[in-house]
Amino acid sequence: MSGTWNARSDIRDAMRNLRLILQFDGTDFSGWQYQDNARSVQGDLAKALKTLTGEHVILHSSSRTDSGVHAMAMPVSFRLDTTLPLKAFVLGLNSKLPHDLRVLSAVDMDLDFNARFSAIGKTYVYRVQCGRVALPMERRTAWHVPVPLRLDLMREAALLLPGEHDFSAFRSSQCSAASPVRTLRSVTVVEERPGIIAIEVEGGGFLRNMVRIIAGTLVDVGRCNHPPSWITELLKHGDRQQGGMTAPGKGLFLKEVQYP
Repeated sequence: MSGTWNARSDIRDAMRNLRLILQFDGTDFSGWQYQDNARSVQGDLAKALKTLTGEHVILHSSSRTDSGVHAMAMPVSFRLDTTLPLKAFVLGLNSKLPHDLRVLSAVDMDLDFNARFSAIGKTYVYRVQCGRVALPMERRTAWHVPVPLRLDLMREAALLLPGEHDFSAFRSSQCSAASPVRTLRSVTVVEERPGIIAIEVEGGGFLRNMVRIIAGTLVDVGRCNHPPSWITELLKHGDRQQGGMTAPGKGLFLKEVQYP
């Protein structure tokens, strides 16, 4: 009996739980999740890891980003029995990854850490470029809205979103979450520079397309199509059909994931 226990302990002791921080331009990816006939972040990373280590690893990401969505810092975790130094998972992997996907850092974590289930919050940023001319330098990373936007009205509307609410009017019809109730900690609207607006949303968890719908709704307010109080009405009746549009994926960035 003790021999069996020791053998299992040896296996557990040899196993490492690694956390990588990824940054990627999501323009040419179908999203995070592996797909047979499309390029994915998970697929490219798994392929590079197999080349580096000779092993197929099960990857756990903090988020399942949609097609075209970017990440400034996405945590990914996986278990592997290896003696490779941490720098191999940065320099080694980056030498095998495409130029639009990079590993920023690698650290050893406790075996019970999981990039998705250990997270206690996330911060997203949605970027909007407003003005008559669509700027070429922003075409991959911002939604072009060809009119000026009222930042004062967008900020007034954003103040109504934080807190615990039923966000049924702010989720995709394909969302499979059991409950539409989520808690937002903050929603801010800032002007990065003239003509570039950033909507930053921080919360404990998100429904499918929730941040993109928030962005589309705030842009509608900024275009004076609805008053800021429209947010309160949407939160009250929860009718997605009466809500704002889903903003394009290319303007969305996963900025940060928080852990205990």
